[in-house]
Amino acid sequence: MPRIYVACLASYNNGRLHGRWIDLDGQDANDVRDEIAAMLRESPFPNVRIECPECNGRKSRLVASCVSPDREPCPVCNGTGKVPSAEEWAVHDYDDLPASWGEHPDLDKLLAYVEAVEDMDESDREAFDAWIDNYSGSDPDDTEKFREEYQGCFNTLTDYAEHIVEELGLLVGVPDRIANYFDYESFGRDLRLGGDVWTHEGDHGLHVFNNY
Repeated sequence: MPRIYVACLASYNNGRLHGRWIDLDGQDANDVRDEIAAMLRESPFPNVRIECPECNGRKSRLVASCVSPDREPCPVCNGTGKVPSAEEWAVHDYDDLPASWGEHPDLDKLLAYVEAVEDMDESDREAFDAWIDNYSGSDPDDTEKFREEYQGCFNTLTDYAEHIVEELGLLVGVPDRIANYFDYESFGRDLRLGGDVWTHEGDHGLHVFNNY
């Protein structure tokens, strides 16, 4: 299950560990922001005062009455409309997610990524991670573009060359006595050196991508 450990930096800078593991499955970015805010309000080293989440800064709340609605001072902020909180946070650990998202990820993009890889197998997810890393400006939920560029996972670049030659029918009609001399290894190498494709060596094999 993908999750992140979000740490309070005010606590960290004062030699204390204060943070929370947040599960990302089924969450949106606002859900995660709410959990981070709750963690920061529990910080042992608050350094700001923020709007009270209970009364939304109104300083009071409605209470039941047999005559008419009445209001009482908010018990969370004691009627001030503000509560103490720490301000800064950072992601200090990832579980079942690439650490390349860093300490200050864009939460909207991170949650889009989690949704995009939910139904991928391990090999495709490895390829998708490589694609995201290679194109830093790519949208993490643009799986359609990823599928257009991803050519598959192969043992070697030579295997990919054999695959593409067969798929495109490059040797159709060429007599076997001539086709047998075709140098697949050199062809594959030239595809990469010429910029037609780029590759990523992963745990599951060599992932090949179109470069256009």
